[in-house]
Amino acid sequence: MAVNQTTGHDTSSTQPRDQATHAPLMMLTYRSRATSPLSETQLGDLQHTAAARNRAEGITGMMVYNDDRIFQWLEGPPASIARIWTSISRDPRHVDIEALSVHTAATRLFGKWSLKLTTGPADPLLGQMTAATVSSTNAAAERLAALAIAAEPTEARLLLHAAYAEFRSLSALTELLIEPAARALGDLWADDDCGEYEVTLGLCRLQTFLREVAAESVQQQIEQPLVVLVAPLPGEIHMLGAALDAEALWQAGHDTRVRFPSTAQALERIVATKWFDAIDLSLSPAFNREHRIDRMSHIVDAVRRASKNPALVVVAGGRAFYDRTASSADVHADASSTSAAHLPADIARALGERV
Repeated sequence: MAVNQTTGHDTSSTQPRDQATHAPLMMLTYRSRATSPLSETQLGDLQHTAAARNRAEGITGMMVYNDDRIFQWLEGPPASIARIWTSISRDPRHVDIEALSVHTAATRLFGKWSLKLTTGPADPLLGQMTAATVSSTNAAAERLAALAIAAEPTEARLLLHAAYAEFRSLSALTELLIEPAARALGDLWADDDCGEYEVTLGLCRLQTFLREVAAESVQQQIEQPLVVLVAPLPGEIHMLGAALDAEALWQAGHDTRVRFPSTAQALERIVATKWFDAIDLSLSPAFNREHRIDRMSHIVDAVRRASKNPALVVVAGGRAFYDRTASSADVHADASSTSAAHLPADIARALGERV
């Protein structure tokens, strides 16, 4: 197993050779199973012996080791990848070795790491993969978007799971990878690189993968949870934004109800028959939807009139608010949210301003 440094950024100042010479770049992902559990000492020995070789070969990437399962993402010159793969395939310390993807790429995703190693929740390095490796503008989100609309989405799933293994935080994963990937899907459509069907497919896949990584989520316990209705604007076909918002609110400890009303009248009936402290209405996380802003304002007005709670707080979300082409005032909401990661705080702030 070509394992490398567990200590963070490369101490070597040598630039990866593809960046220096513009040589072709290859990416390889694989999974396997250790023949016996690897102790911290054994993992340390692995990284010590592999570090020099990976740096010499110009290889970067990441490895996840948990419950004897191994996943690696390696990137570098094709010849180097081939040599490393030969070594990996012959290594007796793991079995069930399966190459998941081998392909060329335009840029590295883990250029700052000879190989970033994560070993599960107890690893002290978890949470250190910040904007240096995954951010709203880097290649990881764009890569995830492209993988989400590929014929076989396995690699998208692996990338998302690997990032979550680093973050151990759904809020960080949402803000730094999933939401930027959703916007990148919209950009692909705007550039005529895919159709709206592919965007919808990609968003659905991201939503499915989100549920997989969120399966182990633990809800916070708070003294006075709010009852919050989460719903996409009636007529909005993209549900990822609502799913992200609902997960963030639930994790924050609130009593979260998710509905998908097909009409404005259906939404009005929901708020007229049950008490809600707040409602989160979302537009597409991928498309701007400027043409729906006026309709959204009319629906917000109707929801306020129908609400069983005369002091209902309304928060609006979606790409239009992230891009600042629309504001809360434009849709007659109490607040707008640019990310599901900020939504609980946005609602709390709006409630505080009502007092």
